[in-house]
Amino acid sequence: MSTLDPDYLLDCLTQMLEIPSPSLHGEAMVAWLTPRLEAAGLAVTHTVRGDLLAQWPGDSPRRAITTHLDTLGAMVVQLKASGRLAVRPIGHWNARFADGARVRVHGDDQGVAALGTLLPLKASGHVYNEAVDAQPSAWDHLELRLDLVDTTPAGLARQGIEVGSLVSIESQTRLTDTGFINARHLDNKAAIACVLAALRAGASVKGTRLVFSCAEELGIGMSRPMLEGIEEVLNLDIAAQGEGQNLCHDGVTIAMMDSLGPLHPRATQALLRLCEQHGIAHRRDCFPYYFCDGDSASQAGMDLRNALACFGADASHGWERVHIDSLMALSRLVEVWLATSDR
Repeated sequence: MSTLDPDYLLDCLTQMLEIPSPSLHGEAMVAWLTPRLEAAGLAVTHTVRGDLLAQWPGDSPRRAITTHLDTLGAMVVQLKASGRLAVRPIGHWNARFADGARVRVHGDDQGVAALGTLLPLKASGHVYNEAVDAQPSAWDHLELRLDLVDTTPAGLARQGIEVGSLVSIESQTRLTDTGFINARHLDNKAAIACVLAALRAGASVKGTRLVFSCAEELGIGMSRPMLEGIEEVLNLDIAAQGEGQNLCHDGVTIAMMDSLGPLHPRATQALLRLCEQHGIAHRRDCFPYYFCDGDSASQAGMDLRNALACFGADASHGWERVHIDSLMALSRLVEVWLATSDR
């Protein structure tokens, strides 16, 4: 009998959503995750670039579960004479979802140097009239307004804001009484919460390495140092709703194919059997514009079987939303997958 705790899952998720972690800037997430994994009896190590690995002490795992801890973000590329900042995205996300976002600007020590809002260049209809509607939705047509009094270049420098300063996007999390979680960065902190919920319920990771990568949104998720001895990878990530898609809103979406091609049939069929055997709601889907952690390892020539299981969400890389039932189903799949022997 599963003892998965939805309250614990949601508590972990809401805490993580408040932690800034754009790609390659995951130190705070690693610091939050490490003691929770160690409390489950796991030995935790880190790669040079900042990925987190966890496994049973002395184990020689042949399988891995990967979830990425990095999120989308932005970086300051220009200090404008107007006091506004030009930014470019970290990861692949459309500027239309940046319009109106509340953000934090970080100094070189990763502390918060200022708060602000991403706005279109023509942000006021009282000034620009119909030109507001005519401007393109593109990063070149956005700028960052800071909640600072002195926004001269010299003043910004004194406050720790320079070209190259990190910009993290606030999650603006909202839980509803109908079971929905609305937030930016559900991709992929929701999947991490599912892993933590499975561990809390007593799932054993013997024979499995947990990999939390810090650069998936850059398309360089996993590489050889993270997968020494690994033959099969269960990628956990987001499934996106849209025209022509077949995702499962209240269960698990099993990817049969992504932009790199088919996921490995042996690993994928095993997931489908587990869902059927344990009554886990699921559907199959194919993702036309999608790249997961394991794809980067495959492109690097590693000899792996990749499978991809996802929680079902709306508006991926934008104003994301998922239902707790989908997260609980994915947690259950993680539980039963960990309980199986190497296939």
